[in-house]
Amino acid sequence: VLVWLISGNGMMAVNHVLAAVSTGGFSSFDHSLADIDSWYSRFAIISISLCGALPLTLYVVIFSKKWRTGIYDTELLALLSAIALVTLLLSLSFHFNLGMKFQEALGHALFLGMSSQTTAGFSTLDLSSIDNGAKLSVIISMLIGGSVGSTAGGIKLLRLLILLRLIQVVIQRATMPSQAVHYPKLGGKVLEDSEIQRALILILLFIGVIIISWFVFLLHGYAPMDALFEVVSASATVGLSVGISSADMPELLKLVLCLDMLLGRLEIIALLVVLYLPNWIGKRKEL
Repeated sequence: VLVWLISGNGMMAVNHVLAAVSTGGFSSFDHSLADIDSWYSRFAIISISLCGALPLTLYVVIFSKKWRTGIYDTELLALLSAIALVTLLLSLSFHFNLGMKFQEALGHALFLGMSSQTTAGFSTLDLSSIDNGAKLSVIISMLIGGSVGSTAGGIKLLRLLILLRLIQVVIQRATMPSQAVHYPKLGGKVLEDSEIQRALILILLFIGVIIISWFVFLLHGYAPMDALFEVVSASATVGLSVGISSADMPELLKLVLCLDMLLGRLEIIALLVVLYLPNWIGKRKEL
């Protein structure tokens, strides 16, 4: 209803809101949201993607008596901080490298920053025209993605925070007495060993899939940065493209991107469990 009131186009609103809340990024326009003239409509749609990229359980907390706890949620603050950082980097790139006026650069940068971090995949400009520095910023943003328990893709902010906290603890322990006990914490909660293990394994597998897929694209002669952009976009289920993905792309590369999207959506481990032969052959051991 909000997008309908702002844009005056009910069918456009239905199409794009459904794509936004699921961070799907599908658009009924040839050039995504670049074909929508109103920035109000553009940001109304991408703001819904932002809502979809938050932990869905967070809404239960926010709309309860513990709303103050909800607005200080670690992943919420991390998501907003990540969007702010990538927006700053893209603004500077668009202003100095593409010659955009700063207000225009900020508008495109904020939109693209929200789109890449939430893994929504909407765009307001031709990404093949941006420089490699901007592409790298978007790649990192897409790779990290949104929150655990959201509709967003990527390795997820929570897992990145766990990795960073673990690195911090390792460094801190180096300066402590040998008998000191120091457990990694996040958001006031002690991180369990199994939780850390799952996060690190997922990150490792995710990066492994990207590297293998990237290598296949490099063998076909694509520019390294453009190839990495397409692979990360597919693996993080974003859908942004610098122009490589098209109907004319070699069939093998289409299959690679399809596999990347499947692995990224299922977060790899789930598919590996399904393909694990002992789950299909023989009887499972009784404990």
